[in-house]
Amino acid sequence: MSSETSPLVTRVLNARNRLMASGMYLANPSIVGNVQWVREGRGHVLSNVAPTTNCENSSDEDTPEETDATETSESTVEDVAIQNLLANPGLPPRSEKAILSAIACIDHDDFWLTPDGGYHGPTTVCREILDVKPSCVMTIPGLEPVRSDFGIVMQNLRAITQKCVTPGYSTGRSFFTWDNLNPTRFKLRHQLFEPLEGDKDKDNEPRPQSPSDDPFSFEKWPLTRERHRPQLLSLKATHRLLPVPAYDVQGNLLKPSTYRRYLQGALVEIHFTLTHWGIAGVKKDVYGGEIELIRILDAPQHIPSPVLKRKLPLHLEADDVPHKKPAIA
Repeated sequence: MSSETSPLVTRVLNARNRLMASGMYLANPSIVGNVQWVREGRGHVLSNVAPTTNCENSSDEDTPEETDATETSESTVEDVAIQNLLANPGLPPRSEKAILSAIACIDHDDFWLTPDGGYHGPTTVCREILDVKPSCVMTIPGLEPVRSDFGIVMQNLRAITQKCVTPGYSTGRSFFTWDNLNPTRFKLRHQLFEPLEGDKDKDNEPRPQSPSDDPFSFEKWPLTRERHRPQLLSLKATHRLLPVPAYDVQGNLLKPSTYRRYLQGALVEIHFTLTHWGIAGVKKDVYGGEIELIRILDAPQHIPSPVLKRKLPLHLEADDVPHKKPAIA
């Protein structure tokens, strides 16, 4: 029997070791003590840096120190995190926002991480395409040791969210998609649009030779319903499109048209941030996970379409009928 380890197992073990060494892997037993919630506006953001106040005793007004740190992290954390993750072999930097990591499977059935989140038209949640936030659900992987890790991941996520609760509120089903007491899956989303910040942002935008050659352009961005193209194009002067920061096994950024093919059901290394806010009207605590980076470890195995066992005639006469199949003894 060969003692060689398969490329997949080697890839997964290398990713696991790297993430464990980073200190931000959610299967690390010490991670709960390494992060705390910091007030940001009316909500909270999970942070690496120990704040002077936490969720339970923070006031409605931010201190000058918190405000300065928040402003710095918001403008740099996403770009720096993604660049470092790709350059270095992938460890998130120590920044104001805590960038958590896990190895999990993207659920095949509860999958909306498509270019426009499956937008069909206005709903109570998404009144226009600008409101769309593509999402996916992370579930237990089938490969050891990350399969055993996933139970610890869920325990730690539960413990982290319990560090920031509003007295008298219950937990809404926003982050944990099933049982909030014993969760087995969690939901993440992607910010699809980002406002342009004046002429400086526009000047720094890359300009391909032609929008028709750029798969990431407003003109070529895949839509569930092409009739929403004018609505999408109307945002071009005020917003930029943010591709899902998802990379294949070779480290190549996925094109929007391939999201479903490569991500639905894939085993991935995923990095994300966490936020919290309370909804006073229904007394619910809501938690949101924002995707920072996805690295595919094993692409999904798609079932091929069934092959026709018999050829169909190219022309049918008026009196032709289906041939009776011979009986099978």
